[in-house]
Amino acid sequence: MSSSPSLPLIRPTALRPGDTVGVISPSSPGAAVLTTEVRRGTRALERMGLRVRFLPHALGSHRWTAAPVQARVDDLHAAFTDPDVHAVLYSLGGLHSAQLLSGLDMDLIAANPKVFCGYSDATALLSGISTATGLVTFYGPALIPQFGELPEPYPETVAHFLQVTTRASAGGRCPRIPYQVVDLDYARREQQQRPRDRSAAPARRVLRQGRASGPALAACLPSLRDLIGTRWQPDTRGRVLLLETSEPPYSPGAAEADLWHLRNAGMLDDVAALVFGRTIGWDRPDVEDLFTAILECLDGTDVPVLAEFEIGHTNPMLTIPNGVEVAVDGDELVILQPAVEPPA
Repeated sequence: MSSSPSLPLIRPTALRPGDTVGVISPSSPGAAVLTTEVRRGTRALERMGLRVRFLPHALGSHRWTAAPVQARVDDLHAAFTDPDVHAVLYSLGGLHSAQLLSGLDMDLIAANPKVFCGYSDATALLSGISTATGLVTFYGPALIPQFGELPEPYPETVAHFLQVTTRASAGGRCPRIPYQVVDLDYARREQQQRPRDRSAAPARRVLRQGRASGPALAACLPSLRDLIGTRWQPDTRGRVLLLETSEPPYSPGAAEADLWHLRNAGMLDDVAALVFGRTIGWDRPDVEDLFTAILECLDGTDVPVLAEFEIGHTNPMLTIPNGVEVAVDGDELVILQPAVEPPA
């Protein structure tokens, strides 16, 4: 079901000031409703020195998606083929990105490599495209939830995104972020026009000691599960697999079930290491129960396991380049290779 692990890596060109970011909505119609966040995210990217262009259906609404499937496919193809667009950015996640996979021209995408970034439901396209083409894709911030943060994006999110997408050098040691945002009442935030509540973040947690290295694969656990048995199922052999979970109503019990689905599909048999992102919206006892369930699922293996890592639905968040060699050593993760090529 998976592509060859020897598929050559394709690195996109590093972003430069003045480059244009093409915003797409492969799933949710949220950009049609969350217009304040869209404007705020646009201004934030412009302050970073980037230009913003919305593909034709990025701000649309069609039932529970932004547009019919073919229209969303057309937007993604247009973003990759337009020579004036240098990066492709999700507006928001959702549930329906996988609808695009069968309609994508992977040769077209491979011939026009660009920074492609998002998270959560974006797993389907980030992983599917990387599996089919070898393109380095980026598990990181999206327009609305990160760049559209009130009053501005968290500096740690911005700094690490720029670290891996603008510099043609190894990303190095992933920085620690000592605080987290656990306030999920977005409506209250907007009504009161104040930043969301912060709290001290839990320290990274080594569930099983060890050192390992391999190509990174970062994914939202339930979205990765949806690729099992398809021709876009990624080859996890020898990879450092970084998994994270969405906010409630997704639960620790659902996460355990999804993790076992991966194990039963053979996707955990030969991973180099497992890294779990910080959870959001769960009580501490539930998180501890999940950690126990993770180790039970991995019984019989000796792979290193790191938890409470700063990726995914947590904020601030780090950006992980899929396909690039990384190393896990205790509670550290180091990006060993460049994720982008220097501009011509």
